[in-house]
Amino acid sequence: MIAVTPSDPDYPARLRDLTHPPDPLWIDGDETVFVARAVAIVGTRRMTGYGERVAREIAGSCAAANVVVVSGFAQGIDSAAHRGALDGGGRTVAVLGEGITFFIATVRGRRRPLVPLIRAGGALVSQYPPNFCAQPWTFAKRNTTIAALAEAVVVIEAGERSGALITAGESRRLGRPLFAVPGPLGSAASAGTNALIASGEARALVSADALLHVLGLQGPAAIASPADPILDALSDGDLDADALRRRLGVTEDVLADQLMRLTLAAEVIQTLDGRYRRR
Repeated sequence: MIAVTPSDPDYPARLRDLTHPPDPLWIDGDETVFVARAVAIVGTRRMTGYGERVAREIAGSCAAANVVVVSGFAQGIDSAAHRGALDGGGRTVAVLGEGITFFIATVRGRRRPLVPLIRAGGALVSQYPPNFCAQPWTFAKRNTTIAALAEAVVVIEAGERSGALITAGESRRLGRPLFAVPGPLGSAASAGTNALIASGEARALVSADALLHVLGLQGPAAIASPADPILDALSDGDLDADALRRRLGVTEDVLADQLMRLTLAAEVIQTLDGRYRRR
């Protein structure tokens, strides 16, 4: 583990865009990861199955394009993004809201096995001393650091008061491109992301290609997998969700998941009257 200051040559250059860059920044891992292309993927701790799949697929697409995934290593979307990058053979940076030594000593559950994998090719980083215990205010500062380390920020499933919205706000202040993944209408997990899109603060992310295009990179295939029964049902004209559910014989949750995956793949759009249309 090393500590670097803004005057050090190994200090992550993008952090110097901040008015008050972390000083020092503690790094446990490969310092060269900070010179690579990077995207931040953040979101709620209370993710849905849909959010987890999208986070892992977008992160995997970034890994395939040699783009480093930056996130906060919290439960939920953050951890799913780290896993997706690692599963795709890529590198990832975990920005902590506590000291690195303290985090390693106390982390439990599904996140613990990820620690050595992240350190091997990416890095754990913190702006707090190694044994510092997390406080409520430390995570807001951590979110600012996440935005600064990335060239673009993607928000997946953020509630109305999600900390991921702090990262989104900081990305706009820094001039980083901001994307949000649209979620089902009425979903508490997507209230914040849908609001970002509706207000024009974020672009709706409909494929991994769109994200990588902003970075000037060749993107992989769209992140969503086809749901042919829905596309077939929409071939004869627009239908609302109730009509689709009756025709397909699926539950509301299953239909919502398939519709949003097709929306991300840019194969289906929702009209102003709430119906769905095949592109």
